[in-house]
Amino acid sequence: MAKILIGKYEGSIYKEGNGYTGALELGIGPNGKRNRLKRKGRTKTAVTDKLKKAVKDLEEGVKPDPHYYLRNAVTDFLTAFSKSGKAPNTIETYRSLIDNQIIPFIGGIRLEDLTADDVETWLNGRSEHLTTSSLGIAHSILKRSIRRAARRDKVGRNVAELVDTPEGKPGRPSRSLSLEQAKAVLAEAAKPTHRLGAYVILAIVSGLRTEELRTLRWSALDLDKATVYVLRADRHKGETKTRLSRRGLGVADMAVEALRAHRTRQAAEKLKAGEAYQDNDLVFCQEDGRPYAAHQVRRRFRHVLTAAGLNAAEWCPRELRHTFVSIMSDQGVPIEKISVLVGHRDTKTTETIYRHQLRPEIREGAEHMNVIFGSKADRSA
Repeated sequence: MAKILIGKYEGSIYKEGNGYTGALELGIGPNGKRNRLKRKGRTKTAVTDKLKKAVKDLEEGVKPDPHYYLRNAVTDFLTAFSKSGKAPNTIETYRSLIDNQIIPFIGGIRLEDLTADDVETWLNGRSEHLTTSSLGIAHSILKRSIRRAARRDKVGRNVAELVDTPEGKPGRPSRSLSLEQAKAVLAEAAKPTHRLGAYVILAIVSGLRTEELRTLRWSALDLDKATVYVLRADRHKGETKTRLSRRGLGVADMAVEALRAHRTRQAAEKLKAGEAYQDNDLVFCQEDGRPYAAHQVRRRFRHVLTAAGLNAAEWCPRELRHTFVSIMSDQGVPIEKISVLVGHRDTKTTETIYRHQLRPEIREGAEHMNVIFGSKADRSA
């Protein structure tokens, strides 16, 4: 048995089983019994290091729980975060990352035993599977979870903050349909066989966001004036993405035609459903009036693309907005005008993310779409 002194505490390290046990005398507790601090390890050095850490935690007021694991820390953080009034989509993103990227890989480590090397190894391993953005969010969740545990004296320091987030795998860059592809999709979407054909048409010729289209109400449409007023979005509290996202837009003739036909179809569905119809004034909704979820829109959107002869697996609905920006730019609309039409705060986002071609000349929005795809008068001629 080896006598030791760590800080002001005396103790000993002795052989026990296949390793060693270290014990420090902390004095007599309130119950009149000896109060001892014990740690176990394979070697004397490992035991000594654990005792030093335990003494440091003791002096700093930290009360580590040997049964508190990293999975407990991230779960507790998510529970608190879910009650903070944050956007449901953000909460679900966090939940998915915790359940699929954090807990299965490092959730079984006791929080007090977690090291910066553990975090670094985890991040490097996930960098091959997550984009840089998702990896950064996952790392942030870990840091915030441990920080919360530290505020409750469950751990002394936040080792996740000692590690830099590595680069993840490249995300798939968004693309836009070519003019010929867009024409093919518009022609297919105009067919009455596609229940969301009007959605696809309006998205291409107006550049509305998917979350704006899903919450678009008939009260925000004036088909006689060919105008749509963007007032809501499928986001937290129904707010649009930015203040400038609240805007009024002219609507191209082909979209007005499609929306009129869509309204007639919806009126028949409402009559057929009777009292079971949930009237939310939504332009795009299910047969019984319920809102569409994002995945339901994606599925119907892909039906249109497949019928138009495109590989639907390569595209997603938000790229219709990219298509609007690129076609407008290709046809000569200046970046400043496009930025206003799509509701961006400034031209930087439009220029660096959405625009795939550039020819800076001046034209207008809905009027120019009529020129590109043909107005009602042109198609009836």
